[in-house]
Amino acid sequence: MGDVWTNIIGTVLIMAGSVGMGFYLSAKEGFRVRDLSEFKKALLILSSEIDFMRSTLTEACQNIAKRTDGGVRDIFENFSHKLAEGEGETAYQLWLTVMASARVFLAAEDRIVLEDFGKTLGYLDKEMQKNAIEYAVSYIDEKTASLQKAAEKNKRMYHSLGIAGGLLATVVLW
Repeated sequence: MGDVWTNIIGTVLIMAGSVGMGFYLSAKEGFRVRDLSEFKKALLILSSEIDFMRSTLTEACQNIAKRTDGGVRDIFENFSHKLAEGEGETAYQLWLTVMASARVFLAAEDRIVLEDFGKTLGYLDKEMQKNAIEYAVSYIDEKTASLQKAAEKNKRMYHSLGIAGGLLATVVLW
């Protein structure tokens, strides 16, 4: 009798784990879209700070941190603190440090574009910084549009694979 209960509990745990993994994988693309959208919001705020506020980069990043959410808020908050500390590194080096420790759902290609954007922080003139922001925003727009299409298509697939994988593992291990 004990072996039956062990098998039942094992089956439930395997199914729960595989279904949970399927749902996580389907949600992961959504998290990436959310983080990219927050970056877009942050970059647009930075653009307006450059145009109208004439604040320092540290102040601009603090303002961005107040108006964004999640990991993007943490990135700009940490970046503004590092800028204020003035550890003798360039803004780009500080940006790379913050991006390396960031807890956001970004692909390698996203990180490359955003890290390259960091090269312009506090270094180029107003127009060149705005051009860099426009480039990053256009990348984010294109990427989020393609991710949203793919997410709709892949969502069912990940859910189904999670369930099928759990059933397969259960049958094999039973």
